[in-house]
Amino acid sequence: MPPRWIAMAAAPVLFAAACAPATEATPAPPADARPLTESGAHEQRLDDVTQELRDALEPHYGRLEIKAYRLPAGATFSSVATHYQGALANWKAEPALPRRIRAAQGQAWRHGKAVLAIALIDTPVAGAQNDYTVLVVARNS
Repeated sequence: MPPRWIAMAAAPVLFAAACAPATEATPAPPADARPLTESGAHEQRLDDVTQELRDALEPHYGRLEIKAYRLPAGATFSSVATHYQGALANWKAEPALPRRIRAAQGQAWRHGKAVLAIALIDTPVAGAQNDYTVLVVARNS
């Protein structure tokens, strides 16, 4: 087969790979984050925030995978957002998610057909003094 035929045969494959949706790995949560696996009074607010993320983003991006983490009580939305913004430097802001949602502050980024959103629940149990905050991370699969 002449070399130009090889190039012509390979072109559709290369084009398809270039147009495929981004499959970059989800950035790791902040170093002091621990998976939130136990049940407790925080579940109501976690459910509210999860539903808000789904309502805002699933119509545009499909099913979201949600993970929750426990952060120390002093964690701020600004520091968590800065952590993710650094890891998602080539992603764009996704305006479908408002900054203030039910019981949390949120932010979302998009890259092609991929989306990643975070929400920080600084008062996991209404009216209670807590020794932790809850970070919610959503990503389409």
